[in-house]
Amino acid sequence: MRVNGKNLFGFLILGLLLQGCASAELAVDLFKKHKRQTETGKQAKVVAKPHYKIGNPYQEFGVWYYPKRDLTYDETGLASWYGEETAVLGRPTANGEVFDPNIATAAHKTLPLPSVVRVTNLDNGKSLVVRLNDRGPFAPGRIIDLSHEGARLLGFVKQGIAKVRVQILAEQSLRLENLAKRGEFPSLTANDQGAMPEMTPAINPTVSLTAKSSKIKSKVAVDQPPQSALELLSQSRVGEVISVAPVATKIWVQIGAFGSEQRANDVFSKVGSVGSGGVSMVNRLGKRLYRVRLGPVDDVAMADSMLQKVFNIGFSGARIVVD
Repeated sequence: MRVNGKNLFGFLILGLLLQGCASAELAVDLFKKHKRQTETGKQAKVVAKPHYKIGNPYQEFGVWYYPKRDLTYDETGLASWYGEETAVLGRPTANGEVFDPNIATAAHKTLPLPSVVRVTNLDNGKSLVVRLNDRGPFAPGRIIDLSHEGARLLGFVKQGIAKVRVQILAEQSLRLENLAKRGEFPSLTANDQGAMPEMTPAINPTVSLTAKSSKIKSKVAVDQPPQSALELLSQSRVGEVISVAPVATKIWVQIGAFGSEQRANDVFSKVGSVGSGGVSMVNRLGKRLYRVRLGPVDDVAMADSMLQKVFNIGFSGARIVVD
């Protein structure tokens, strides 16, 4: 019998599996690495076919998602980053681009592709502008998936998860949308990104905020006062890390926000056995809503467990938020 490389690798794996537990673990690890290398080789031939994408409603792992253009998107939650099993260099992204883990990009479940968002790590204050070009993450309770480079710049590669705030940058996203609809998909780096419109806060903050940039390119005269955090955040470019004060936050499981207080109380009565929580009133865009939350908790694992129990009760739209 002729033994080729593929058969030889199979015999090696079989031999390790028969030798015991430690060897079995080594065999599994070798198999995973071999699979990744094989997939990488196959994906290296992928030809980029980028296109502007919002997309139709879709289902992943039993949950429905409804993509839409939302120029007011501003949410808090948990961020993850592409693991080794999915971060395959050269694979196609959801909008037909070619994935590169060494470029700061991200995946989102519903926002248009491409879009530009600011992701702020609330634990360490690092804030980064990234370009969305993929769908995900589909792990429950996660709102954005960063590439390895994005997670590195935000400082949570080792932790794997971070409490973040994600804000869409409307002007930059509209610019990318217009370019994409003309078939243009510029690489967004600090060197080749076109000029972005400046954004000035409508109301000056009553508290003076200070921040520093890791790549400040300002030509402001030395005798001028330092820029505020809001000014730096509005002027920073893709790939540039801005540092602001970390924010102390708690983790919550939010079941939903309802226009009826009675409806909110009814929902809480069904999930109250999962953990402590309650109904609170909030104003969103001039509308009074009654928010149903469980928590707060300090531990992500506990939040994940509570979220799964809420799913099991029947509230598939529940999510993890930080506040």
